[in-house]
Amino acid sequence: MNAGQRPEPVERAELLGQVPVPAERDLPAGRHALHRERLMRQIDLDTSTPTTAPAPARPRFRRRLAVTLAGALVVGTAVAVAVAVTQSSPGGVSGPLSSAELASWTGVPTPLAAETGPGATAEKWCLDRMADGPGAGAPAKITNADLRGKVASMIVNRGGKAMLCYVASETSGLWEAIDPVKNVAADGVTYDTGGSHGDGDAMFNYAQGSVGAGVKAITMQVAGHTFQVTVADGRWTAWWPGTMSHRAVPDTVTATLADGTTRVVSGNSLFTR
Repeated sequence: MNAGQRPEPVERAELLGQVPVPAERDLPAGRHALHRERLMRQIDLDTSTPTTAPAPARPRFRRRLAVTLAGALVVGTAVAVAVAVTQSSPGGVSGPLSSAELASWTGVPTPLAAETGPGATAEKWCLDRMADGPGAGAPAKITNADLRGKVASMIVNRGGKAMLCYVASETSGLWEAIDPVKNVAADGVTYDTGGSHGDGDAMFNYAQGSVGAGVKAITMQVAGHTFQVTVADGRWTAWWPGTMSHRAVPDTVTATLADGTTRVVSGNSLFTR
């Protein structure tokens, strides 16, 4: 074959057959993974569609809700600071009120005049004990004063603050800071603070909250007790003897409105959000 002359197809095949076939060998370690990663990245770029960055998650928070009695009562929370005079009862149990004082409890409270008699004695006890408490030095206004058996209870409003006080004698009673009364709908009720004090047969439960101007009376049922709640100046208050199983949430709540109608809700609905 002359120089510069292209070989015929048969000659090319013969020549190619004389060229040794290079030995097969694997890529160096890690090269497969590198090429695979590059390939997949390119595929992603070719097939992806433009998207907008997701908005940051909005923070979740709790808030107090006010629901009218046409729906359900709603529970709120309040930080309470309790100051109690603790005494012992028979059997070694103790609490701020004795078992004998709690046993005198009545389902229908007696309105208590804070100016004279037991009302004046109870008011003095409360004001003396909370002399350095919230709103100290400001004039005090007493609301929701009542008497159940031997135990008087009242709300002391002072300097924009509110305190709940229970007293049965010079050596038994307690007071604690609570939230100021809330502005709620005319037929609304809120459950603001509740809890228990004492132990054994010296334990009692209490609860209080705010009411609208159209709520005239409230009755509660809990642990076999049916009792009237004191409603005054936009607030309701109640307490009753009980053990740990008699929690501070009533079984049912019945509210009587100004137009004479009533609403009945279950105690569990107090926690409906």
